[in-house]
Amino acid sequence: MISRGFLRAKPSQEEMMMYERYTSRSGGMRSEGNVMKERIRTGVMIALLAAVIVLAVLGGRAMSYQAEAHTTFVHRIQTECNSALNLSGSLSRTAGSSSSAILGRIRSHVYAMDAINQLNASMEGSYLVNNDLFTSLYAMLDDYSDKLITGMVTGELQTNLTAALTNLQEQTNQLK
Repeated sequence: MISRGFLRAKPSQEEMMMYERYTSRSGGMRSEGNVMKERIRTGVMIALLAAVIVLAVLGGRAMSYQAEAHTTFVHRIQTECNSALNLSGSLSRTAGSSSSAILGRIRSHVYAMDAINQLNASMEGSYLVNNDLFTSLYAMLDDYSDKLITGMVTGELQTNLTAALTNLQEQTNQLK
């Protein structure tokens, strides 16, 4: 005699689950290893999501900081240039007694502009103003100082210095 269970062609769903339950090492349940893998995977995904959110927040702050720094640099370089240009108008054409002090103040403004320009280049990778302008301004200031020391006429140097500072002012006023 043949039992009825062998005559069936396809076992039922319930019979399959029973078979899996008794033949599986895990007893038909998910194994601890699979549960741990899922927990680790979930933890990694949560950590990655948190890292993306943190980077987005910090990246936004860094970009706003860079924009604020650029605006501050532009405003400061414009202010320094205007101050230097105003002082160049008060230089006397003949080696006056106050010319040396005024020239020193102009040099300090030019130095401040150069430092701001260098800072911007290190932060953004580009100069606000062509760096060669500062080299030529330093050369003019050195020549002017030498003429003052020797007591020579400085009229032409004052004109050239004022023209160079006016050119620099026009360039800095175009910055945004």
